[in-house]
Amino acid sequence: MRVVLAGPMQSGKSSLFEAVARAGGSHVDLSRGDQPHLAVVKVPDTRLDWLVEQYKPRKTTHAELEFLDLPGFDLADEAGRTRAKAHWPAMRQSDMLVWVLRAFNDDTVAAYRGRIDPSADARELLGEALFADLDQVANRIAKLETAVRKPTARQKDQLRELDLMKRLAAALEEETPVAKVVSSEAEAKMLGGFAFLTHKPMLAVRNCSEQDAAGEAPDTLESLPCMQLSARIEAELSRMPPQDRLEFMADLGLAQGACDRLVRACFQRINLICFFTVGPDECRAWQIPAGTDAVTAASAVHSDIARGFIRAETVHYDDLRAAGDEKAAKAAGKVRLEGKEYKVRDGDVIYFRFNV
Repeated sequence: MRVVLAGPMQSGKSSLFEAVARAGGSHVDLSRGDQPHLAVVKVPDTRLDWLVEQYKPRKTTHAELEFLDLPGFDLADEAGRTRAKAHWPAMRQSDMLVWVLRAFNDDTVAAYRGRIDPSADARELLGEALFADLDQVANRIAKLETAVRKPTARQKDQLRELDLMKRLAAALEEETPVAKVVSSEAEAKMLGGFAFLTHKPMLAVRNCSEQDAAGEAPDTLESLPCMQLSARIEAELSRMPPQDRLEFMADLGLAQGACDRLVRACFQRINLICFFTVGPDECRAWQIPAGTDAVTAASAVHSDIARGFIRAETVHYDDLRAAGDEKAAKAAGKVRLEGKEYKVRDGDVIYFRFNV
């Protein structure tokens, strides 16, 4: 799963990307500011940390997300908008968009459009995304209107798609994102290949000053879920040894690093959950979409396990930790045998029984 960091020039986006990459165990080279940068980031999970303490495995594997840092956008003129459009394909191929918005004052760093206004920046970026989707929709409508004139086996499907596209066009012209128009799984499936920007999960990040890093942030910004952090502080934290990091955060009144919160927020916004497999060889967090059944979860581990699936021996992390260990959890009746149709819960610890 891939998360794109995008935003105006001088928003602090690349500093945040560097911090997220380092905190997630990845090192990146940011020497080329005009190029995208990619990092694979471990998803922090205190549940996995506890399981590792209990089972002391030879190997530990976290869930992971990819973060793609795009060059800063300058939408002040046509040349800048054209450069931004070159990155639409990368954004469409992603699973989530994070808009990094400047909310700090610094006389040594020129402000985008001469303003410090995260709300205005968010409106401008969302406007470009809406227009990009509308352009796609208009092109599709033109093709469908030609196609439906000929009676074919696909004509009924094309007419349904044309009706949906016309509804999307009307909504986008009113600045309503695609995500608010789609009302069923069938419609979502029909639109899957288009990868509309405003159909994706989004998050706004207010990149504030160091003094405001521990302050309260609005829950939303221009209708987007919002979190606040200081990319400068996060970049400094990512370079520190663990003990120094804790002392530095305490001095600033920070309970935890914002990078961990950001990665977890992205994981949840993409609608992913984790289940765990444990043992002396490996403790591992497996990421799957919420609502996944047990046999599909088994296929994430190995196709042979899914093929020969018998039962999923399952205990929830909360029950396992409350009991203290696996033996006590079984004695308390917290370990269950689940079948193929069982919907895996976030935090399940599973041993798959199978035979091939």
